[in-house]
Amino acid sequence: MNFKYISIKNFRSFKDIQIRISNKSVFFGLNDVGKTNLLTALRFVFDRNMRKKDFIDSDYFKKNVSDPIEIVVCINIDDQNDDSAKIRPYIKGAIKSGQKEIYIKLVAKYDESELIGSAEMWWGGDLEELEEIKSSGNRFDIDNIFNVFYIDSYV
Repeated sequence: MNFKYISIKNFRSFKDIQIRISNKSVFFGLNDVGKTNLLTALRFVFDRNMRKKDFIDSDYFKKNVSDPIEIVVCINIDDQNDDSAKIRPYIKGAIKSGQKEIYIKLVAKYDESELIGSAEMWWGGDLEELEEIKSSGNRFDIDNIFNVFYIDSYV
C-alpha cells in the first residue's frame, strides 16, 4: 500500500491543489505556507477524532462556505503486502478486481443553520464511481482500517 497523491479544494489556504505524496514524504518550507494545513487535510480523512470536530467557516478557503471542501486521497494497493490485502475486503464492491488504486473522498458542505460543515465520505477503485462509506455519527467504516496517531510538533 503506497500513497500516490492528495487533492485538496477549498480547504484553509488551498483553493485547488494536487500534491504527489508517498509513504515517506517530507514537507518543509517557510512559516505560513500550508504544511500544517496539508497534514490537517490528511487527518480529516483518516482520523476519526479530527472529524468529530467538524469544519468551521475558517476551514473553508477565504471563508467561502458556498463551495464544499473536497479532499481526495489516492492509494496504490498493487503491491502484495498484508496491508493491501486487508483493505479489499472492507471496500468490497466499491473496488473491482484488477483495480490497483483506491480513492478516498471527503466532502464537507457548510450548513448555515448549524454553522458547521460535516464530513461525508466515499471510496472506490474509480474516482468517477465511488460508493458512500457507511457511517454511524462521525465513525466511518474507514476507521476500521486506519488507526492514526498524531504527534504534535511541539513535543
